[in-house]
Amino acid sequence: MTRLFYILLAGETVSSFGNNLFDIAIAWYLYDLTKSSLLVGIISGAFNLLVLMNLITGFVADRHVKTQLMRGVDACQMLIMVVAGTIYGQRTITLLPFILILFATRFVGTFFNPAEDTLIPQLVARESLAKANGLNQGCTMVAQMIGMLVGSTLIAWASLVDFMWLNAATFGISLLCVSIVHHQHHEVLATPAASDPQDHWDAGLKYINRTAMLRAICTLALVINLALGPIMSLNVIWVREDLHSTSFVYGVMQVALMIGVILGNVAAAALKIPIKRKMILSLTLVSVSVMGMVALPTVAMTFIMRLLIGLGAGTINVAVFTLIQSTTPTGILGRVNGAMLAASNLALPAGMMLGGLISAVIGVSGVLLVGAIATLLALLGFARVAVPELS
Repeated sequence: MTRLFYILLAGETVSSFGNNLFDIAIAWYLYDLTKSSLLVGIISGAFNLLVLMNLITGFVADRHVKTQLMRGVDACQMLIMVVAGTIYGQRTITLLPFILILFATRFVGTFFNPAEDTLIPQLVARESLAKANGLNQGCTMVAQMIGMLVGSTLIAWASLVDFMWLNAATFGISLLCVSIVHHQHHEVLATPAASDPQDHWDAGLKYINRTAMLRAICTLALVINLALGPIMSLNVIWVREDLHSTSFVYGVMQVALMIGVILGNVAAAALKIPIKRKMILSLTLVSVSVMGMVALPTVAMTFIMRLLIGLGAGTINVAVFTLIQSTTPTGILGRVNGAMLAASNLALPAGMMLGGLISAVIGVSGVLLVGAIATLLALLGFARVAVPELS
């Protein structure tokens, strides 16, 4: 792998640390501002609808220099954090401005990942893609875990504005690293013919629709995210109301999920079985783990079950990214990556919002149990679906 890839990786790792430092503060302060599991679920779900932007941002990534686009994203996000930190360092932040700040940063951020996923195959040899993707995801997860732990510790004495300034600094470091790559990697964009049928924003969706394997992967991800949606958006309420615990424990639970995802990435390479069987085993593990967490609501049990949930959800991550990058035509790689992100995560905001609504009636534990049972029922239908026997 090239030196430029490692520079890009360093910037992305620092940025992931800052993002997750900020994210854990967001969830905690959002609950303090609303005091409502219903509003937390609805707001979290609404923001995750921004994943649909990847249908457009993938097209933008294909048509523009990737590093230039990524530099613009980092600069905009850093500016938003600086402006917000300056304004709200002098006054109390309320719910509406808080939501607007979150929307602005996350909207801009949707342009980053499709560009990065399309850039990586340009920086490393094809035979090194699996290693590069594994390293990228692994470093990102480690940075997220450290960010969660540091953030959950800082919440006790740092203000939301402090988190904004820290996040701005990490965006600055990412901007510097991407700028170095930009000046040393000279990308040549292919200019499509005016009549080229692939030169449309929906080319990625059409490619997925005619590729059986990618359709199967989208089906898997939709089911997982529908089940995981409430687990992700209501975790802070689970920790505070069901476990009666602290912000540090909340951070530890987030870290447990990430460790599980990393172990799942390792298991994906070691588990030489057809992908359909991987899907079924993964979803079954997620469902059973959620049931175990609800059956015995203790800190230790929640930690173990979230590890297993992450293991199930992360089993095929690296394989999927490498498959897409290895088999997709270069000219539409950004759109395919963006369409896969949008299609596979479409159920996540629905799960978050639905979980928030139902939790007001049956509680968080009831929501998690319903999600686990619904996933097992969905598996009965999925078992009959024909999927190519690839490992």
